[in-house]
Amino acid sequence: MRKPSIVSLIAVCAVPLATWLFACGGTSDDSAFDSGAPGSQNDDDGGGTGTGPTLGGGGEGGAKLDGGPAPCVSGLCKQQVACSGGGSTTVTGTIFDPGGNTPLYNVLVYVPNYPDKVEAIKHGANCDRCGSVSGSPLVSAITDTHGKFTLKDVPVGADIPLIIQVGNWRRQLKLPTVAQCVDNPLTDKNLSRLPKNKTEGDIPLIALTTGGADTLECFLRSNKLGLDDTEFTNPGGGGSVNFYTGAGGASSKFTKNVNGGASFPSAQGWWDDVNNLSKYDLVLLSCEGGNPHPENKSQNAYDAMYQYNSLGGRMFATHWHENWFLKQNLMKTIGTWSDQNDPGDPGAGVVDDSFPKGQAFRDWLVNVGASTTPKQLSISAPRNNIQAVNKAVATQWVTMTSGGSNIVEYVTANTPIGAADDKICGRAVYSDMHVGGASNDQTGKDWPTGCTSVGLSAQEKALEFLLFDLSSCVQSDTAPPAPPPPGVK
Repeated sequence: MRKPSIVSLIAVCAVPLATWLFACGGTSDDSAFDSGAPGSQNDDDGGGTGTGPTLGGGGEGGAKLDGGPAPCVSGLCKQQVACSGGGSTTVTGTIFDPGGNTPLYNVLVYVPNYPDKVEAIKHGANCDRCGSVSGSPLVSAITDTHGKFTLKDVPVGADIPLIIQVGNWRRQLKLPTVAQCVDNPLTDKNLSRLPKNKTEGDIPLIALTTGGADTLECFLRSNKLGLDDTEFTNPGGGGSVNFYTGAGGASSKFTKNVNGGASFPSAQGWWDDVNNLSKYDLVLLSCEGGNPHPENKSQNAYDAMYQYNSLGGRMFATHWHENWFLKQNLMKTIGTWSDQNDPGDPGAGVVDDSFPKGQAFRDWLVNVGASTTPKQLSISAPRNNIQAVNKAVATQWVTMTSGGSNIVEYVTANTPIGAADDKICGRAVYSDMHVGGASNDQTGKDWPTGCTSVGLSAQEKALEFLLFDLSSCVQSDTAPPAPPPPGVK
């Protein structure tokens, strides 16, 4: 298997700090370490924090922290130091999407105690449950609704490894030097963002089916979420995003100067086999338009997709992909389904903040400028296909009302449906919010000529949050995310 790459800054940048800044092209406003950076430990919303298991101080058996495991024996814990006056050695910063534009919530940031034991990412459907982290995390934190994090009791010295991860999005860095008992801010967006191509780190393997009424294939690009165009290929082409052609006038091939103008393989038949689906971390299904298009989906396909989700796969289905739920006996139980007339455009979406991640979503939308009023989200081209959610097996995120009736615009279900919290492995999403509803991107064009808009609309920012949530490790939605305990491998 391929070993995970570690993005290492050149050796000349290791010491001292001023030399490192100039050698690496940093300035007072754009450097990896800047004492005035956002996300410093003095910020009032500095992210979730984790504590190191010991304060090794270079000796055997350092002082044991409350709640930590056994005293330090080996690894980077031997480079932790005890600071006087209740101080701490910290690393702080803000984590961004691959484009470096939007700060992200619930991204894990950690220092592994054993960096040489960080395992390669395993692609495909697998039970990625929260709390299982490679490399034995020594100190860890998750980003808050501003994308900020604070790591405390960080090992001091040169070339300290730092891992940024959400699901199978992962970037590995080396901090040239960490000074003891002070804050060490990480402020260079080129370091504190998720990877935009595989040379920078790990990216989930994504199957994306095109459709005649949505443009997920544009949403992931460099001028939106941030992936380089080199990551978009047919299956076997080496890219992280593999295209398949859906129905309804969907885009079906590359333009002639991209990947040789190759045609996309058809989704029909491909999604009938769980072995095909299970190669992928995520399956993203663009709305095909017009109707649910049962002609390109068999009952085998519906059952295979549910099996894929139950094995740990993640499915994101928009609008007329409702049949993945309606035609599968367990999936259809997540809510009350009925195709109704479209509500007004734009619609006034309401964020459900009755659960921890819903509260984070509410606040994050305001923090990134996607909403001016907490709990409110303007939705372009909303649809009305699901009116209620079975809260015993699913979670609603966004609703709206039309004509006095309730409409669910976004719902998630952990899978297997109805399984106990300690048995869930995957997740399925149904969205009546189109990614392309608020953009000028066009379907049916040779890719990427139909992708004409730049930047994320408010609606697309909301869907970015939800896409990274779909990518993240699985846990009950009733509990807030938390960093892994020290020493978990």
